[in-house]
Amino acid sequence: MLLSDKAKELVRSKYEKSNHIQRWVHIEGVVKMAIYLAQTYQVDIEKAKIAAYMHDYYKYESDVELAKVIFEEDKEECKKFSFLYHAYASAIAYQKYIGNDEEIYQAIRNHVFGRIGMSKLEEIILIADYTEEGRTYPSCIACRELLLAGKMNEAIYESTTYVISFLEQRNIQPHPLQYELRNIYKNKKENQMNLKEIILDDIAKIKGTDIISYDMKGVSPFYDEMILCTVDSERQASAAINYIKEDVTKGGFAVRSVEGADTPWVLIDCFDIILCLFTKEERERIAMEKIFLDVPSIKING
Repeated sequence: MLLSDKAKELVRSKYEKSNHIQRWVHIEGVVKMAIYLAQTYQVDIEKAKIAAYMHDYYKYESDVELAKVIFEEDKEECKKFSFLYHAYASAIAYQKYIGNDEEIYQAIRNHVFGRIGMSKLEEIILIADYTEEGRTYPSCIACRELLLAGKMNEAIYESTTYVISFLEQRNIQPHPLQYELRNIYKNKKENQMNLKEIILDDIAKIKGTDIISYDMKGVSPFYDEMILCTVDSERQASAAINYIKEDVTKGGFAVRSVEGADTPWVLIDCFDIILCLFTKEERERIAMEKIFLDVPSIKING
């Protein structure tokens, strides 16, 4: 049995026997979103599933009960910010019942608002909890749309901003780290290279030529821009795939899919931008420029 299946059975059994079956519905939603994000951001799906299943294991126990579970050094913090009790305790439950992977432990422990220096798995569990499809608040829907557009940093910034505002309006003191994280993700959102810059930098690394960008906003409802580029070989296109997967993810964006790897025509879907890499012969054969004669375009080089 996979550890994620063990975690699933453990948590499902706990909530199906309680008066909180809706919590299990929420957890299933978090798992679904976490799987999607793990696939999108090239994170271990098994780890994402385990963390998502276990993140709310101790959601409904009292603070008094949870104080018996958490570590001694965490008790003062939890007394002041009681919304942390269940996260810290659920991380310990993971270690007790499932496993000892440090990254999974931290993703569960920090799923309420995150921490400085989060791994991508931690970011995924944090934002999956906020944006799973059962969350119907306007802010959750807006952040989910950002995620589905491949904008992780912006989604985390917006969700953190909303949660701080929500707490302040109810005279609940946010944790100091929440303010710090909001500033960190605001800077990430504002200072990161834009998606097109990242893609063009990676094209330059593999010395792509004859680059043309088409403005697709009035043509397609699914993406804003299509970039065509000629490469010398299929091996050169494979190198571009590797660069783009790594650099786009590092930049806070995502690659939705890659089609045609190891063929003369590679299509890389980066949500707002579609990149097509052709060998010279394949580009002449497809003649996509003739299809897009009426689409606004700009020649970038070659």
